[in-house]
Amino acid sequence: MTTPSSAPESPGRTWLLRDGPVTRLVLDNPGVRNALTAAMYEELHDGCRDLAADASVRLVVVQGKGDAFAAGTDIRDLLAVRTGADGVAYEGMITRVLDAVRALDVPVIGLVDGPAVGGGLAILACCDLVYATPQARFGAPVARTLGNCVSPGTTARLQSALGRALATEMLLTGRLIDAAEAHAAGLVRTVVPADKFDDLVEDLLAQVSRCAPLSVAAAKEFGRRLDERVASVEHDDVYTQVYGSADFREGVAAFLAHRPPIWTGH
Repeated sequence: MTTPSSAPESPGRTWLLRDGPVTRLVLDNPGVRNALTAAMYEELHDGCRDLAADASVRLVVVQGKGDAFAAGTDIRDLLAVRTGADGVAYEGMITRVLDAVRALDVPVIGLVDGPAVGGGLAILACCDLVYATPQARFGAPVARTLGNCVSPGTTARLQSALGRALATEMLLTGRLIDAAEAHAAGLVRTVVPADKFDDLVEDLLAQVSRCAPLSVAAAKEFGRRLDERVASVEHDDVYTQVYGSADFREGVAAFLAHRPPIWTGH
């Protein structure tokens, strides 16, 4: 994991930026609204693993560079998913990354400007608190765009954060919601201009620093255990069917060709 002194310009990276007790994980993929490549997912995983072993960290911030959080997985990487088994492996990789975010014993804060969709929304669902600008948009539109699926763990976390009805509507229709609706539902704590993000982080750090680290870790551990009870359902059979389908291959091809997909149900 690279740790530069300031946000660099290299494309397709997840940067770990340390500032005393606060560490920022910055998603950076210019030109595709910070869509996550396999390398970026791996760097996010490794960054969380490193932070989990660092007792000096009291707050972790996850954000995108520029005017986007993350526009899902970089679709070019999905060209390599050709069979059901490939899909199971891909979803296993994503779960491994999300579990690393969830495993952090300190508060994880998501700061959202612009789109947070697909894999971006899945990462946010693992954060403890989410703050957004009025320009933020949230969704998991795979049923409309790619023809794949959302994992049971992410589905459970979205239902918990947004309520069952809204989360289900979003997954069934591919609809995106704005910051105001996400705030009203409970996913977003506060809607603020982007230039207020640093003030929010500073205030949260002051509040967290007054708390006993073991108490904070215990609260997070109990949340993880409750989350896992809800999300522990079988899934590989569904992944195999969906990722092995002609519709998934059509969805990826159509997305890259900038045309509407033609679904057949096979």
